[in-house]
Amino acid sequence: MSSLYELYLLYVRERRGTVAALFLLSILGTVSLFAVFLFWQLGESIAGDIQRSLGAGTVVVMGGPFSDRDLAAALSLGCFSGGYGVSVATGVLRYPNGTTKTVTVAAVPAGVRGVAGAAATANAYYAKAGETYRVAAAGKELTIYVKEAAVQTAFIAGLSADIYVDRALLGNLPYNYLVLQKAGRSCVKELQGLFPRAAVIDSDEFISALWGQLLLYLGSAALVALSTTAAVAALVYTYATTMYYTHFKEFAILRTLGLKKRGLAALALMLFALPAAAGSLTATALALMVETPGVSTAQIAPIPPAVVTAATLLASAPALRRLYAITPAEALRTE
Repeated sequence: MSSLYELYLLYVRERRGTVAALFLLSILGTVSLFAVFLFWQLGESIAGDIQRSLGAGTVVVMGGPFSDRDLAAALSLGCFSGGYGVSVATGVLRYPNGTTKTVTVAAVPAGVRGVAGAAATANAYYAKAGETYRVAAAGKELTIYVKEAAVQTAFIAGLSADIYVDRALLGNLPYNYLVLQKAGRSCVKELQGLFPRAAVIDSDEFISALWGQLLLYLGSAALVALSTTAAVAALVYTYATTMYYTHFKEFAILRTLGLKKRGLAALALMLFALPAAAGSLTATALALMVETPGVSTAQIAPIPPAVVTAATLLASAPALRRLYAITPAEALRTE
């Protein structure tokens, strides 16, 4: 075993550049594959957050203040099955230990987002489910019970909030935006005519546009990943084939001296697989250190290094098969 290890070190010293290139390409290929999966997970997470913030099948009118009369005018267009207004205020969240934090408080009708009376919904970064807090907003001091706390990946200015409370707790505030549930078409042009200074967002079109942008990034990452994995395989195939022919005499001598054919194949496999495996494991360790809300690298951790290592093994298979087939008689003829 020690002699095999010494031979391995000898060949590594002779092929330092190739070993380093294989190591770096394996890192790049593994990171690129991680990026493909992470972009997909991130897209799903952001789209889910936007759907929760805007609501699927809704149209949001931003740029208030709006009143109940404005809400009724929007509903009278005949495109919506219902809707409600949302009031947004800057508030101060007081923790049980006495510390405070400035938060954005959104007042919605009872039943929306699960709020009702003192029951509230919060961003998990600011509050914990099952706990009671004091919140000062719109000139009022509230006691709220956090019924649900969720992690938000996407935070849309003017549409997302840190705390969602029952509108009845803050009184008759003007609406900062209107949320309208589509019954058919979205009536975006009609709403723009009705509220010329407001911005109108169709949530379905918004999410589709987001996915379109993420798919561009996904395609780019996939192209890099496939190109790099192919480069790893090409380098290994070229290196393995060249080494077989240029070092055949050395391999034959080793075979004549009693090195088992399994040892010969293991020596070559170490030269190809170890640098690639080391690069993949390094990239995996780096990827696992990345923490992004809504994205779990641990779930996909085995896949990228497995793909790169498999590409390495498949590319080296022809040369390994030839090495394994060397017989003592053939080695003696060569010598």
